[in-house]
Amino acid sequence: MSIRSLVSTILATALLATLQAQGPADAEALVKEAVSYAKTQGAYKLIKEANTPGGAFRKGELYIWIVDMEGVMLANGANPKLVGKDASEKADSDAIHYAQEAVKIAEGPGKGWFTYKFTNPVTREVQQKQCYVERLDEIVIACGAYKK
Repeated sequence: MSIRSLVSTILATALLATLQAQGPADAEALVKEAVSYAKTQGAYKLIKEANTPGGAFRKGELYIWIVDMEGVMLANGANPKLVGKDASEKADSDAIHYAQEAVKIAEGPGKGWFTYKFTNPVTREVQQKQCYVERLDEIVIACGAYKK
């Protein structure tokens, strides 16, 4: 095997391992990191960073999305075209309104989990996703991990 082939194999294996390692605990950790960032830098800077392509809150398949308490998308690390749009009526194939679910958790216990289906931006396939949510003042910070 050539050195080039060996390096390519090692890099591909490392990338695959990174993507496979991303699960619910990683989604929760990314939300907690975002909450901490917002507490020190402010919600505005968090929203700006979450909307930055390749920013601190986009890691492989994981990305932060943020809605206000009405379900309006303030940030989406995978699809910036959704920013500013009312996401409260958007539903998956099982009629789960993901923004409404996130707000419901935010209004209740303030943090928690729900499951819905969404198109994976990496694989382009609809997959089940476990989403962790935390409320910070009047915003809801969320991140979901695709079930493997």
